[in-house]
Amino acid sequence: MTTLKKTACVQVPFLKWAGGKRWLSPLLSKVLVAELKGIYFEPFLGAGSVFLELKPKYSKLSDINEDLIHFLTVVRIYPEEVVRAVWRWTNTAECYSKVRNSVPRSDIERAARFLFLNRTCWGGIYRTNRNGQFNVPFGNSGRKLCSLHHVVEVSSIFTNAELIAQDFIISIREAQKGDVIYADPPYTVKGENNGFIRYNEKLFSWNDQEKLAHECEAAKQRGAFVAVSGLYHKDLLSLYNSWWALKMSRQTSVSRDVSSRRKVSEVVFFSKKPKSLPIELEKQLKYI
Repeated sequence: MTTLKKTACVQVPFLKWAGGKRWLSPLLSKVLVAELKGIYFEPFLGAGSVFLELKPKYSKLSDINEDLIHFLTVVRIYPEEVVRAVWRWTNTAECYSKVRNSVPRSDIERAARFLFLNRTCWGGIYRTNRNGQFNVPFGNSGRKLCSLHHVVEVSSIFTNAELIAQDFIISIREAQKGDVIYADPPYTVKGENNGFIRYNEKLFSWNDQEKLAHECEAAKQRGAFVAVSGLYHKDLLSLYNSWWALKMSRQTSVSRDVSSRRKVSEVVFFSKKPKSLPIELEKQLKYI
């Protein structure tokens, strides 16, 4: 099993995102670009690490998170205005609480609030209460809020992308022959006691995992190339019979205490054997 190392060539997203694929994007983008002849679909966009590395000419990016899609729609048009609005605030518990409890009065303020909370909350987690109010605690990271140059540079990559807030099923059903789909859903498996996975279960249940596998298989039959990320777990493997599985390991980064982080086994399922895969990883690729 191969452990992937960070590389300087990654186009770093401006959002922090729990479960983000910055570590995987250099490898995956090389696999996907070799298969892409039409439109690139990413139905669980998050921070968009793979999209930013791939930079496809035609793309349809979606997520069920309406605040995320609204932010990206606004910031790609008004990056400087959003950043300057963020700079009014400070990375302190007092300011965080004030902004979290605020109600934006414009699209610029709403986008700035989203970026500020994302950069200052704990772990890059997006979570709301029953009333739809963002309720993630302060991260106390001390990190810089954002760089104008970085936000302008990254937001420009989204300029020609189609952005829409919608369910993954709708997005995947649009893909046809020659298109590429990359699905990176919240990690859930049956009977898992891990606390973070229990939280994911509220967002994306095991029933949703089964629906995703069904839709991805249908897209495969239509001629699309599909890649799906997940935990390396027997229940998930059972959903992707007759697919190719690439097993990898990485260090978890959710815990702020480095000593409590551990290696986890993850997998990327491919609808067919990839045309482009580093030689050192071909031994890890298995047909299931």
